[in-house]
Amino acid sequence: MKQTDLYNMASRCGFTVTVFSEHPDFFSSWSLNIGKDDKKYMIEHDGRNGWLMFYQENEPNKFKEIDKKISHAMDDNEKINQCESWLLSV
Repeated sequence: MKQTDLYNMASRCGFTVTVFSEHPDFFSSWSLNIGKDDKKYMIEHDGRNGWLMFYQENEPNKFKEIDKKISHAMDDNEKINQCESWLLSV
């Protein structure tokens, strides 16, 4: 996943990226921490198990899962579209 694509998607949705981490040696896994107003969210791609997950911070540094999708059949554009859909829904 291209970091710039994730940053651009977050920006289009009015979010600021606070942390991006990528783990290419671990099945192309990555995570994106983002914020808008005073709310914080995290999107995580678990490449090993094929999950794309969306979380909201409900306490400082504690995140609650909002949604997840099976991602092993998604290409990068479909992952970006799913992330954008989630961000536009909150």
